[in-house]
Amino acid sequence: MKAKRFLSVFVALVMVMMVVSPVLADKPIGFDPVTGAETAWSNSGCAKIQDGTITDSAGVPLTVGFDEFGYNYQAHLFVGTYDTSDRVADGKYWGSTVDYADDALQMKWSDEWLSNVDCDNNKKLDRGLANGVSTGSSRGWLTNHVNGDYIDANEVSQHYTYFVKIGYVGTGGSLWGTFDIFEEIYNDPASGYHGVAILTDPGLGQFIEH
Repeated sequence: MKAKRFLSVFVALVMVMMVVSPVLADKPIGFDPVTGAETAWSNSGCAKIQDGTITDSAGVPLTVGFDEFGYNYQAHLFVGTYDTSDRVADGKYWGSTVDYADDALQMKWSDEWLSNVDCDNNKKLDRGLANGVSTGSSRGWLTNHVNGDYIDANEVSQHYTYFVKIGYVGTGGSLWGTFDIFEEIYNDPASGYHGVAILTDPGLGQFIEH
């Protein structure tokens, strides 16, 4: 039964792998990192993916559209497998041979989780970006959706789906001190799991800590 181990897998995945996301409008609405008030700001001085200066953790320049591993940073989207989520297509997940390496994984995230611009000139996409200032830590929200198969104790192939919604809540969050799981849905009929496991908040978290 896979249910419990997936959360730990997602924790490792989302905190390590989110490197980058659609081009912001010229005058988007942002949030003041101190007061929380909405405000307009310009990202005209920030580097964009199209500039070719922003790289992933391995120093490879990011490009628009889907890359070979399934990441579309321009669209805040990943569509691939656990295998390719670590940006190495070797049939393993972060170097480990695991039975879920070929399970389908889709991730979506907000601009505050990982933006599509580099405003602090470190050649990486900014996290927790507010009005052109990066906090260096992700905010906002992230969702993950998994479709996969496994062999049960009777050597029969079984299918499962898993969905989790994670959002920033500020100090006191149950995940990493500042995040919570808002929704977790695990469907695995062979193991007796159907539907919502956790539903703590219908929203997607807050951007900043008030």
